[in-house]
Parts: sequence; C-alpha cells; structure tokens
Amino acid sequence: MNQAGLQDDDRIQKLLKAGIATNSPSLQNRIQKLIQLRLSQHSQYPFHRTPEGYGYDHLLLGTSATGARVSLRIDDLAKHLLAVGQSGSGKTTLFYNLMSQLPVPFWAFDRKQDYRHLLNQRSDLVVLPWSQLRFNPLKPPEGVAPRRWAQVFSELFSHSTSLLSGSTNYLLKQVIQLYKLYELFNENSPPYPSLHELELLVKEEKVNYVRKTSNYRDTVLNRLEAMNLSAGTIFDCSTGYPVPELLNQNVVFELDGLNRDVQNFVTEILFAYVYEYRLSQAHRDQGLNHVFFLDEAKQVFSVYKERQDAAGIPEIDDITAKMREFGEALVVGDQEASKLTESIRANTYTKLLLSTGDRNQFNAVTKAMNLSELQTEYAKQLDVGEAVYQSGNGSPVPVNLRNYPLQKDITDQDLERRMAEKWSELPFEERQRPIRFKEYVAPGRSNEPQEPNIVEDPQEVDLSDDAKRFLQDVVDNPFKPLTERYEKFSSRYKGNNAKNELLDNGVAIERNLSTSDGRLKLLEFTDKGRTYLESQGIEIKQEGRGGVVHRYWQHHIKQLFEKAGWTAEIEVFDTDIYVHMDDFELAVEIAMGNNAREIEHVDKHLSKNFEVWILTPDKSVRERLKQRLKNSDTSLDHVAFRLLYDFTESDAIPSQQG
Repeated sequence: MNQAGLQDDDRIQKLLKAGIATNSPSLQNRIQKLIQLRLSQHSQYPFHRTPEGYGYDHLLLGTSATGARVSLRIDDLAKHLLAVGQSGSGKTTLFYNLMSQLPVPFWAFDRKQDYRHLLNQRSDLVVLPWSQLRFNPLKPPEGVAPRRWAQVFSELFSHSTSLLSGSTNYLLKQVIQLYKLYELFNENSPPYPSLHELELLVKEEKVNYVRKTSNYRDTVLNRLEAMNLSAGTIFDCSTGYPVPELLNQNVVFELDGLNRDVQNFVTEILFAYVYEYRLSQAHRDQGLNHVFFLDEAKQVFSVYKERQDAAGIPEIDDITAKMREFGEALVVGDQEASKLTESIRANTYTKLLLSTGDRNQFNAVTKAMNLSELQTEYAKQLDVGEAVYQSGNGSPVPVNLRNYPLQKDITDQDLERRMAEKWSELPFEERQRPIRFKEYVAPGRSNEPQEPNIVEDPQEVDLSDDAKRFLQDVVDNPFKPLTERYEKFSSRYKGNNAKNELLDNGVAIERNLSTSDGRLKLLEFTDKGRTYLESQGIEIKQEGRGGVVHRYWQHHIKQLFEKAGWTAEIEVFDTDIYVHMDDFELAVEIAMGNNAREIEHVDKHLSKNFEVWILTPDKSVRERLKQRLKNSDTSLDHVAFRLLYDFTESDAIPSQQG
C-alpha cells in the first residue's frame, strides 16, 4: 500500500481496523475483497477523489476525471506557479485561462508572439513589441537609492550576459562613476544616463593592458556594445515609460527578434525594477498585486548559470524568492524542467505537469511533485490539454484543462493599427549629456563627443570553414535573408550552425525588420567583426549609411523607384534616396526613430525646393516626427509621410508612364 500511495487513505485505514477488530472469517474475507477492490480502483486512478472547491477567490483550471471542478486559490498563485510540458501540450492555453480570470493586472514576456492575439477578445491590453519599448535600466526606480540600484543593475546585467565576478565588480565601479558625473548622488533626478553613455564611458577609460583590469574592461565593453547594437531604440532614453503606471495595466512585452542576451536582460531588469519599487514603497503583505507570465523560463532561470561558482548566486533567483511577499506572483512555463534553477523549482508553490515526451524532463517534475509510482505511470499517459496539478503539499490531482478558443490572426500591421494611439500616449524623455559628463569623456570639446572606435577584443576569432563561408556571403550579399543563406550549405542545420558560430564569437548580430510579406532576418557586423575582416584582408563595400536595416530600406526603395521608371540615387545631396521626377526633385528620408536630426534633414531639403517623403517603420514614429515638425514651425506643405511596410512592390510608387 505504501507503493500505491494509499497508506493515508481514510477508507483503507477504516477497513484495516475493522478487519483487525473482528474474529469472523467471513467478515475478514469481505474486508479483504473491499481492500483489493480499492487497490484495483487506485491502480486505474491513483489519486484522491477531488472535492469541488470553486468560488470568487479561486481560478478555474478545469475538471477532474469525475467531473468535479479543479481550481487554484488566488492566494496560492501569489506563491508562484510552474507549468512544465512539451511544445503543444497546452501551456499557452493554460496561461490564457489564468489571464482571463485574474482580478489584478499582469505582465507577459512573450518570445513567440502568442499573446497579441488576446486583443481579439479584450481591449484592455497594451502590446509592446520591443521596437516600441522605451526603458532606461540605469534610472533607479522611484524611492530607490542610486548606489543600491547600481548594485542590482550590475548583478543582473552580468547574469544575463554571463559575466563573472571580476567583470561584474568592474562594471559596478563604472556605473557608480557614471552616476557621479550625472550628480545622481546629490539629487536623484533627470537627466539620467543610459546604456549608451555607460558604453562611451567604458570606451574612454585609459587602461594599462598589462593589468588584469584591461581584460575586465574589454569584456564589459564587448557586452555593452552588443547590447546597445542589438536593442535598437529600447535604451535610447533618459526616462522610459513610467513603470508604476504600467503596473496598473495588462502589458505584453514582445521580445521576439531580439537576441537572447537582450531578451534575458530586459526580462530580468524589469522583474528587479518592480521588486525594488515595491520594496521602496512598502507594498508588503497587501495580498496579490500583480502577476508576471514567462514562458521558456530556462532562458532566465538557467541551472547552468546557477552552477557557475565564479558568477555567484544569481540576483534574479534571490528576487524571485522575495517578490511573493510584495504580492508579485510569477507564472512560469518551460519544456525542460531539468534546465531550470533549483531556486525556481523550490520557490513555486503550485506545479502542473503536462504531457512531456522527454524522460529526463518528466522525471525532474515528478520528483519535484513527489508523485508515487502509480501516479507517475498515470502521468506518462497524459494527452494534450491534460495535466497533473499540485498546490503546496496537497495531494496531486489530474485535471482536464479548460480550453480557450482564440483566433490567432493578428499581424504586425493589425497590431500597429490597434495599438498606435496607446503607443503614442506613453511618455519618455530623450537622452541628455550634462557638461560634466562631456568634459570627462571628451575634455576640451564644446560639442558632442565623437564616439571612439571600440578597443579590439583581446581574444582571437577562430572560425570554422563553414562559418568563414557564411561570413563571406554576408559581405557579398548584405541584404540576403538568412533562409536564403542556408541554401549554400548541404543542410539548413549546417547553415544555422555556421550562423550561430558568428554570433557566439561576437562577429555579427541578428537584426530583424517587418515587411508586409512578413519578418526578415539580416546579419550586421560588430566592430569586432569588422576588425576580423580587416585582419583577413576582406574589404566591406558599403553603399548607404547607418545600420544594415536602414541600408536595406535605402536599396529596396531605390530599386522600386527604378522599377517604376525613375532615376534614383543613394546618398546624393545628403538624402537617403534622391529621385529626379518629371516636374520636381524628391528627397526620401528613412526615419527609423523619432530623432531631432530628421528635422534638420527636412529643413535642408526644403531649402533646395525638394519635395520630401519621410518613411517610418510604424505609425508611432510617424506621429512623433509630425509633432516635431509642427513644433519647429517647419511647413508641411511639401512633406509627405509614408510607412515602410507599404513599399513592397513598385505599385506603391507612381510610374513614369502614369
């Protein structure tokens, strides 16, 4: 009976006592048959019968095999929940159901564009693709001392980018120096430095390359450069969107398209920001305040990083254990439980095991839930939408999870149409560099300091033949999609490995852009990559300005004008694209962000009597640039705004014959 898990079964215990108390052989025989029947029933369904418990303070999960409703107490959710199951097992549907019943706001960190489709059923959602997000991780949360936040930031940046303790200590010193230059220790008020100023400060530091500090400096600089280059405009602000206000809204942070380090850092730093804010405001013991949802949790809660002795105990693990006290619940999901930290497995009060094909992952969860042998065998037969649920030390319960029908058809264009107004209402302040900072990094200069070249990483780049082939293809064809590059290899797998080798060596990073045909992935060289190419005698021929995404659009738009029969040139008369049309000259500017220099370009083109088209990646950038132009008293009579994703075919451009 111990093996069957029935040693505490009330019915069995009563039958055993009755059998011991009687001397009647017939009664003992009948009791024995009843016990055998109970054991037989238990082998088919090795769980206690589920009492129905569901009310206003519960979240409905589904039904048991007997039809009883199975629910989760809201107070238990505040102690964190872990759901483990293979892809397609029903984790996302489970999350949809929980979100639909929550009495408090939630934030979801979305790596697969799963949650935008909830807009089909609810209008109270703010969906923020990373290209729309503005957040300054160096601005301390309200009420948090700058020195305290410098420590938290340094720990989390190091954890997400795999820095060890020596580099972490170096980073902390640089953050404190940056705060001093911005005088935050005298008055914690705007302007605040951003990661771009931190990168510049580290670049300008004079180091002795004989000392170990130089290695720390170069390592940190490499991570900062990659972070800023990959993150687009996320960190390009002095003050980002107001976190306390966002905590009162249901927000989806879409991270698909960012590289893994940036995804992890954004997730971890927002966790920490909310925790430190709650702590400073004394939001303790107020019940459930807010819920975080995170799928693919092993990216943040990685057991491998937890086991790095030189890195120390991850700050994010410590925050996870403490945040429940402030009413911040964490709902995490993953396919691979064995790759999650011991901390996240220990600190999740509620667990759900869904269909899991991998034996190691299955065993990791059944062990954490302390399932009996029969319960484990039962769990092996779970189908899609079925789970074994356990809350605290309670008995595990099989549950048929509620279905959540949802039409998943929201494209990037649909999302922008629905969200443009909300995006435009989110306030942020642009970066500023006080005189004290300018004089420190560029003494004697009255203008903005020129950003120096990145110091070459002392580690040599050693690439395989496949990676070198891939690299040469990027040089020769900078705008070729990744999927087409894989065709040069015997298999997509080999091509993907070659690409990952370039990324892992810091030679290139992935950049994403949206077109009306879908998402396009390109590769862009880092300074380290350009230095490597120079050392190999490979020349990079670059036509156009800016990053690879900006240059892609320059070439693409130029080709569309040429298809329509017009003469178009790149970088003529200081335009992104210059077009000579029948009755006028056209200057096309590709504005990837809301930057002041775009107004200068427009004024310059108008002074030459050019017509001006401003092409933006989305409506939010368009509306902000329009407001800039109005504030600058620039006439809009000869200025037109267009969206980049409208330009896929030449029919977006008037033909010469028309």
